[in-house]
Amino acid sequence: MKAIRFHEHGGPDVLRYEDAPDPRARPGRAIVRVRACALNHLDLWERRGIERVKIPLPHISGSDVAGEVIDADGAVTAG
Repeated sequence: MKAIRFHEHGGPDVLRYEDAPDPRARPGRAIVRVRACALNHLDLWERRGIERVKIPLPHISGSDVAGEVIDADGAVTAG
């Protein structure tokens, strides 16, 4: 899949549009094909680095997305 992600904290120059591994379904989780994504302050804070919060790198931001569920286990319900 293609993703905009960062490998280090910093300004907008750390963002990279690149190939990333396809996500895999896990118990209690769904895989969503993202069709739209909003940028909000959380995404900016994550990119800049949040004091005392360790964010695994590389990181793909995007806490507000819309799309279609393409994979999920039986434990995932709508709502």
